[in-house]
Amino acid sequence: MSDRSIRYEVSFDTTRHLVRVRATIAGPLPEPLTLQMPAWTPGSYLVREYARHVEGLRASVREKHCAARKTAKDTWIVAHGGASELVVEYSVYAHELTVRTNHVSDTHGYFNGAATFLRPVEQGGFDWDALPIELELHKPDPSWSIATGLPRAEGRGENVFRAKDFDQLVDCPVDVGVHERHEFVVENKPHAIVLWGSPNRCDREKLVRDVTKIVQTESAMFGGLPYDNYLFLLHLAPGGRGGLEHENSTALLASPDAFDTESAYDDLLSLFAHEFFHLWQVKRTRPSGLRPYRYDRENYTRMLWLFEGGTSYYDWLTLRRAGLVSPKKYLEHLAGEIARLEDTPGRFAQTVEEASFDAWVKLYRPDEHSVNSTVSYYLKGEIVCALIDLELRARSKGSKSLDDVIQYVWREFGSHAKGIPEDEVERVFAAATDIDCSDLIDAMVRSTQPLAYDEHLAKVGLTLRAKGARGAALGVRTRSEGGKVVLASVLRDSAAERAGLSPGDELIAIDGRRVDDGSLRRRLDARKPGESVEVLFARREWVKSATVILAEPAPDGYEILPATHASDASKALGAAWLGPEGAAFWSAKS
Repeated sequence: MSDRSIRYEVSFDTTRHLVRVRATIAGPLPEPLTLQMPAWTPGSYLVREYARHVEGLRASVREKHCAARKTAKDTWIVAHGGASELVVEYSVYAHELTVRTNHVSDTHGYFNGAATFLRPVEQGGFDWDALPIELELHKPDPSWSIATGLPRAEGRGENVFRAKDFDQLVDCPVDVGVHERHEFVVENKPHAIVLWGSPNRCDREKLVRDVTKIVQTESAMFGGLPYDNYLFLLHLAPGGRGGLEHENSTALLASPDAFDTESAYDDLLSLFAHEFFHLWQVKRTRPSGLRPYRYDRENYTRMLWLFEGGTSYYDWLTLRRAGLVSPKKYLEHLAGEIARLEDTPGRFAQTVEEASFDAWVKLYRPDEHSVNSTVSYYLKGEIVCALIDLELRARSKGSKSLDDVIQYVWREFGSHAKGIPEDEVERVFAAATDIDCSDLIDAMVRSTQPLAYDEHLAKVGLTLRAKGARGAALGVRTRSEGGKVVLASVLRDSAAERAGLSPGDELIAIDGRRVDDGSLRRRLDARKPGESVEVLFARREWVKSATVILAEPAPDGYEILPATHASDASKALGAAWLGPEGAAFWSAKS
């Protein structure tokens, strides 16, 4: 047993939005001791430079100051003179309400471990990250409650928790505050939805029932729940939307309006389903590029299309399987995702495998050109996984599906804490299904060629139909700035690009008539492709004009419908894919 130990005490300054940390590190200690702050948090693939929020760091031995010097953006060294115990105190500014950052207000103190805790780095061959860690929380108000996936330290009181190592500490966000707690049980294991914020209209009992169905449905797919208890930590804030997965909890951010309409509520349920699915897919089953986590730098993988995009595929599919949305609504969702992808010129510039690798520098750092140069591994990954699933069902005559692949990687890799080799995607698919999928992966994952939607949908008796388009297209995306119409992006190969318009240009008038957000769409709807219009615009205060030859507009969306001459065999595959009520849906639509 090591005689080294790490203990953190956390308190909150709700007025200054600070998390205050006191770390006690017991030796033997290297002289000097090197401390480092993580640069990112697992599940969110961007170096976020958490150290930028650290302030007022000081170190002491037996209450006597000792020198602490910063040597890099995220690193400090502390000269302690050979002490056996060192205390380091600092504050972390916390006023960013997301699932991956910290937020302190008058009603709660929420923090993520990676954004909060400095820790000793490996020195002399000793891995400090492997040590058990004790965490004590000091509540600003005794009436506040604590919500976290961390277990309490036995015999140490209700405010003291214990992590088996630094990975677990990072993996268990903490919220201390004014909460609602709604508990339920699945497979004899306790679950809770902890709610912070004020929903406009929320049927708590319905939410619990629906989330219970999600848990049951996903557990059935994986053969049981791999934890002792689980926590859904739901924050409600205007404009909020996001989630971050953990091994026995998840942090969710949604708008208080999420309960107001059926579509908003469905979106919220899909967020629950997505992050819960991640407790297997990403948290336990991971590509080798994400195992082990290296907190000081990027962790590269080419498989996010499968792990994040695949999870996006299964979130709405879970709602369908759980009976929470109809087959029709599920297909409407999938068609909407296809429409989003088809409206992204970047799908011709970047493969979804490249998008996975470039997550660190592209997806979370969009600019005006991103729509032309990148594709989302969430979005395209979802659609690719859906099409591969249909192909697996067709090639196996219904005996295999993508479920078999996900279950296989869980059994063979995730349950044994082994990373999937980055270059073995085809082998894994073949081992799971006895089907060679290399042609599908080459065509959809490693290529920028158009996806053959109808070819794949036809295998399950479906077809994709474009909805009617209106007017003509300029080929821009706009934003409003103080009543001005500003070009946020100019789409590649669009009418606007060919005429020389650029992102940042202010659109003033078309054919001598001023435009605003509302009138721009109406003016274009009244035109025809091939017509010329004179566009007046301002660029860095200089007023210019350009002749634009308008182009064909994109469809107003897509529909997935039964194919006219679908065979009974393909309909049966489609009905099986759509799950409960699938056959009835097919009968009604055929």
